[in-house]
This record gives sequence, C-alpha cells and structure tokens, in this order.
Amino acid sequence: MTEILVFALIRDGEIEENVLGVLNKVKNFTHLGDVSAALLCEQAKDEWISTLGKHGAKKVFVVEAPELTTYLSRAYVKTMLEIIKTADPKVVIGGGLVNVEDLIPRLAVHYNTTCLERVTDLILEGDELIAITPVRDDQAMVKMKSIGKKIFITTRAGAFFIDENPKGQEPEVEKITVSFDDKDRIVKSVEILKAKKTVNLKDAKIIVAGGRGVGGKEKFAIIKELADLLGGEMGATRACTDLHWIEETYEIGQTGQSVSPDLYIAAGISGAPQHICGVKAKTLIAINTDERASIFKYCDYGIVGDLHQILPILKEKIK
Repeated sequence: MTEILVFALIRDGEIEENVLGVLNKVKNFTHLGDVSAALLCEQAKDEWISTLGKHGAKKVFVVEAPELTTYLSRAYVKTMLEIIKTADPKVVIGGGLVNVEDLIPRLAVHYNTTCLERVTDLILEGDELIAITPVRDDQAMVKMKSIGKKIFITTRAGAFFIDENPKGQEPEVEKITVSFDDKDRIVKSVEILKAKKTVNLKDAKIIVAGGRGVGGKEKFAIIKELADLLGGEMGATRACTDLHWIEETYEIGQTGQSVSPDLYIAAGISGAPQHICGVKAKTLIAINTDERASIFKYCDYGIVGDLHQILPILKEKIK
C-alpha cells in the first residue's frame, strides 16, 4: 500500500532534481509504508520511470495527456486528485519549485486540511512524521505535524541531497486515465519565454559566495575569478545585493535561492540564519577575519583571515 506519494515534476525533459532529493529522504521511512511517485506528462519516457525506481519509488502512477504538457493548475489538480483517490496515500509531498508550491496546497484544500510548506527537514517521532521549517525570518526552527487524514507537504528547493549511487529497482507502473473537459481548459499555455540572463545556482556543484566582508562592488571580482577557475558559480548574501554590490539573481538564502552544491566557499560571510538556511553543501569552507563568526559553526573547514589575502593564494594553488 502506498503511504508516501511524491509528485514527480518534469523539467527540461528530465526528472527534476528536487524530486530525487525528496525520494532520497523519504525512502528510508520504511515502516510508514511504500513510497510511490506520480508522473504527469504528455508522454512518459521509460528512463523517467527507471530513474524514479532507482531513487526509491516502489510504484509509479502515470497519467499521459496533451493537457499535461505544461503545468496548468486545473489539469494538474484534477489529475493528482485522481491519483490520490487510486493510491490512497497518507502523505503527499512535492519538492522545491513554484509549480509545486501552487499544486500541493490546492490538493490540501480539497481534503479540507492544511499544507506544511517549504520544509527543510523531515523526521520520524515514533510513527509520526514531523516537518521542520524556519520561522521568524529564520531566527528559529519549528516542528510541525498535520492531524488530518492526509498530510500535504512542500519542501524548499535543495532541502535534501540526492543519492549519488541509488540502488533501487525497476518500479511497478500503473497507468491511470483522466478525462478533461472544457472547464479544465479555461487557461491555456500559449508560449513559454525563458529569461535571456539567468543565474541557476540551484544546479551548481561548486559555489563561491561573498558577503559583506568582501568590501565593495569592485572587490567581488576575486569571487568571480575563483568561481570561474573552479568551474562553478558566484553567489552572495542579501547584504551584498541590498548594497547593490551584485545583482539580486546571485542572492542565496531565505529571500534568494536555496542551494545544495558539492562545495560551497563562504568568503566574508558571517553566517546569519537567513543565509545559512539556504545552504546545504556537502563541503563548506568558511573564510572570515572574525574567529567568532557564526559561519564557523556550520563549516567543514574554517580559515580565520582576510579573504583578499587567502583567495589569491587559493587561485595560484589551483592553477
């Protein structure tokens, strides 16, 4: 019996990485029941189904229809409600993107319950699933649980790591047919325009981020140089974007992007909760002149010193 149903979002022709992160998190909650995935698309690919199975889905519910080519609320809500009716899960969860944050709360409304939104961790206390999320401008963390018959959850982007060596099996597949009428087609997707200039920090494996300690707009050049040398991306704290040292698209944290790189170099960053809540790195290196800076509580390696002296040395060593 399905107890956890994960919404499998397709983006740019692939299973979205946040989906795989969520599967990696919930697949270990074995005594809650099996984990399944809901795949909505125009035409499903075998590789998508295999990927979901490898990352922990025991079963994949597939609905194929032209109305599901791009995300539109009415069609997706109707389809997910049919899947939920068939699968009868206890938990419905989606990871990390705008479409998910639109869809999952709508499903919760249909079941006259709330949605636990933008959670950053999930834990078990006995047989109860507890969601953890930052509150009060990320100054504190709150533990939440839903008392409804069904639990609806959305997670922050990058909240969970992907299993790099998944060992799941080929999942069972159940295809469901959903009929759409004119009411479901009130809104149509006419054209999708992509921004000409975007900074996709979410998918970056290496990020070099600067904080107020960088010291100015021109001095961000050293951050970019090191990021380019490592084949990574440049990031920044909100303090830097507020001071117009760097564009807002580079902001990481509560009001910016959430990231989960393999390597995160925090240069001149104090470690405020508003920033740290958006960072889940496999390895975090901190550089700060203040040995009491909060960032050193979170880092794997810490260097007390001036970033403008240390980063040039790192550059030369890497070269």
